[in-house]
Amino acid sequence: MPDFSVILGTPEVRKIVQEGALERAFHDALFPNMLFRADAVPMPWPAGVGDTYIASAPGLIPPVMAPLTPGRDPEPVSYPMEQWEAQVQQYASTIDTHMPTSIVAIVDLFMRNAHQLGMQAAQTMNRIVRNKMYNAAESGWTVANGAGVASTSLTVKNIAGFTRARSASGSKVRFDTVSSSNPLSITVGGTAASVIACTPTNTGSEVGPGVLTLASGISWSDRDYVKAIDATELVRVGGGNSVGSIGTTDLPGLADIRSAVAIFRRNNAPVHPDGHFHAHLDPDSEAMILGDPELQRLMTGVPDHFTYQEFALGRMLGVIFLRNNECPIPQTVYPYDGTTFSVNDNFGGELYSDGTISGTPIHRILLSAMGGIYEYRMDMSGLLTEAGMVGRSGDIHVVNNGVDITADGVQLIVRAPLNRLQDQVSTSWKFMGDWPCRTDACTGGPGRYKRFSLIQHGQA
Repeated sequence: MPDFSVILGTPEVRKIVQEGALERAFHDALFPNMLFRADAVPMPWPAGVGDTYIASAPGLIPPVMAPLTPGRDPEPVSYPMEQWEAQVQQYASTIDTHMPTSIVAIVDLFMRNAHQLGMQAAQTMNRIVRNKMYNAAESGWTVANGAGVASTSLTVKNIAGFTRARSASGSKVRFDTVSSSNPLSITVGGTAASVIACTPTNTGSEVGPGVLTLASGISWSDRDYVKAIDATELVRVGGGNSVGSIGTTDLPGLADIRSAVAIFRRNNAPVHPDGHFHAHLDPDSEAMILGDPELQRLMTGVPDHFTYQEFALGRMLGVIFLRNNECPIPQTVYPYDGTTFSVNDNFGGELYSDGTISGTPIHRILLSAMGGIYEYRMDMSGLLTEAGMVGRSGDIHVVNNGVDITADGVQLIVRAPLNRLQDQVSTSWKFMGDWPCRTDACTGGPGRYKRFSLIQHGQA
């Protein structure tokens, strides 16, 4: 006889309803800390600017070191300008709850669905911010994907930092699309070249694999390094010009932290309001730094120090170390195989030294300074009209194992049941805004992004 129970007829739901005596509670899944988004400076979306917002920053007027010639007036001076932009984009997800099933399922499926959706919202936006920060920190660094002989078509693993330019002969303020009139100077395995066009493998993407069109033909070997003139300055343990030079003995230490901090200080990057730079590192990177002989010598005679007691670095060298298990490794970058790029998780860096799982795993310690990334968010209350709405909306605020997950600026929408039996409730979350990384090309060295610093290292 057919089963006409009021319980929703999916195998997963029937399992939690019918299999033996159920405990009257759900136990939460393992959930990572949401730390990347905390570094983004929140900014309201300005009213009346459309869907794109262009921010500007001035450079510095060079100091006048020569004395003025007697009887002559000083010459008028000017200063450089640069711009970066944010664009309103919408992120959302939804889940349906069959209310008769929720009523008889012992555990409250409706509340659990809303809880899980809130955690998805928090993790989604945290990873979006993560990818923006890491892509900026590795901007202008990649490798050739295949060899070329006297060719103008250079296929690369990651086009981040190669799609736009701010050149003396082209755009002098904004980073506009590369072209013959707005070229980007690069180096390919030691040979100088210019990019005049970029074709991404994934249409519309500015991250991931693609083809760089060069102004004139050159030759290169497979996996030769490709570096833009305004590439972000980074620290690669063991040296070299690409992740391909990193091996199993290239492990991080305090000397690498000092080098990364020196990059910030050399470029006058400001500290966060807590008075420190922030270092996001995965548990493996943290464990390897704790094995650094220099740190062990420093800790000699203090076995009760919190570094050993808590197995944590805490703060040193002007840096607060944040253990962050959302740092990009194969387990946290979709599709989780460590070798395939996906626009659904657009982190562009390679996770293995040779691009295959047989290579050395690559870990990345991201250091951030104040103002490196902004969060421009739209006020969601402006979307409600005088006609009202069917259901309720509000901010997401859920708790998981004592961890407060507050997805600020995210709208939680519980839509009243609109099906014929009025028993199917939809719960959704929505965010409208963007997270642009600001540039600082007008001051200091040639690097486009100066408020991020990265340490790439291997794993034994």
